[in-house]
Amino acid sequence: MRKNICHFLLLLLFPGLLFAQPSLKVMTEELPPFNFIKDDRVVGISTEIVQAIFQQVGCSMEQNKVQMYPWTRAYHEVQDFPNTALYSMARTSDREDLFKWVGPIAAVTMGVIAKKNRGIKISTIEDFKQYQIGTVRDGAPEQLLIKSGVNVEQLSRLAFPEMNVKKLQTDRIDLFVFNVQTTQYLMLTLGINPEEYETVFSLKKMDLYIGLHKETDATLVAALQRALDKMKQPVGGGKSQFEQIVEKYLAEE
Repeated sequence: MRKNICHFLLLLLFPGLLFAQPSLKVMTEELPPFNFIKDDRVVGISTEIVQAIFQQVGCSMEQNKVQMYPWTRAYHEVQDFPNTALYSMARTSDREDLFKWVGPIAAVTMGVIAKKNRGIKISTIEDFKQYQIGTVRDGAPEQLLIKSGVNVEQLSRLAFPEMNVKKLQTDRIDLFVFNVQTTQYLMLTLGINPEEYETVFSLKKMDLYIGLHKETDATLVAALQRALDKMKQPVGGGKSQFEQIVEKYLAEE
């Protein structure tokens, strides 16, 4: 009895001890401004949020850093291997039972982007049939399209979104389906004027989460969620830590 009481008090005073081992392999993709590489480090809105809540609960990352992978590799790895986590992942009905979730850590609009001078109009899924469409393989926008009935043969399924942004610029695809915020950010970094493009159809607004392998300890998942919720609370009547991180990156654009 005394031993159990002491163990409880230790966890109460030092909750991070509960998650000291094993460390998690934490992965993400290139998705600015949420996650991207700058000065050989993975940074971004979601990255800072994830690092902060992991530190708060005392959960260490494998190699003490976030691993940057193409989306398809990371998406399959977090399903197949325990002690893994992937952010920023859209939480969809198809994925709901595949992972344990912490979030939301960001929100995006999944949109269909085209050149303004093309005059493309999309009103229904049927309208997609006449166009070649760029997607990120296994990404949430692509999954939405396929589930809605768009033919896979119409899709330019690539590992990195910037490749399809370039194909859109050079008219090798007609449409690019991806989150609007990141697409505009990528265009600026590639020297492309976002004002020459438009969102011709909005598929869905989605929240982004941390997806953890489905066997992840539920106690750890709950602790991470509490840490995130705490980050979103105003500090001293001012802005929350969460809001401060978001605004810092938006001010840099």
